[in-house]
Amino acid sequence: MKYRFDWSSIWEARGLILDGLATTILLSACALALASIIGIIVGTLASSRHKALRFGAAATVELTRNVPLLIHMYIWYIGLAFLRLPPFLCGVLGLAIYTGAYVAEIVRGGIASVPDGQGKAALATGLTPLQALLLVVYPQALRVVAPSLANVFSQLIKDSSLASAIAVMELTYQASAIEGQTFRTFEIYITICALYLFLVTLVTLALRLFSGSRDDVSQAELAGA
Repeated sequence: MKYRFDWSSIWEARGLILDGLATTILLSACALALASIIGIIVGTLASSRHKALRFGAAATVELTRNVPLLIHMYIWYIGLAFLRLPPFLCGVLGLAIYTGAYVAEIVRGGIASVPDGQGKAALATGLTPLQALLLVVYPQALRVVAPSLANVFSQLIKDSSLASAIAVMELTYQASAIEGQTFRTFEIYITICALYLFLVTLVTLALRLFSGSRDDVSQAELAGA
């Protein structure tokens, strides 16, 4: 038996697909921003000289990473249903907290890769500890961890498909609805695969370009010194 592809039904449902794509982009962008904030804070605490802060950050990372992402979303959507949070916000919180734990570990490793003398030298020039982190340590750590962050952020986009389980009308949710109406399984899932591939490739290239531009700036600064 030969399968005949029919893309006309996919074209007719392009409005739903584009709505799902827009929701996926917005969901991923919001979760990415919040995950970055969480990761930077927790990763910095994990690099602290205070043992209690390091232990608390490490425990938070391990606890968060060892719970499946879908359970994180169910906790917000079902376990904390009394909060009456919209599904989209539950998806953002689940994605951000889960991904933030991985970002935190990457940030911790990036900070550890910066020689300790860099921070001490910054403090010796009169900078405050916060200024030393923002102006000296973080920029150097970012160049080291950029490839790892690209992998994590790409994974976040793919993981956003799990938000369909809590009724977030993103790309996978819309694909399932279209498949149920048209029964064109191969066509719709080939389409969303291509869209996910496009998004992930775009994010990866953007971070690589950003990392490369940072390296070029650093080399120019060294050359002019």
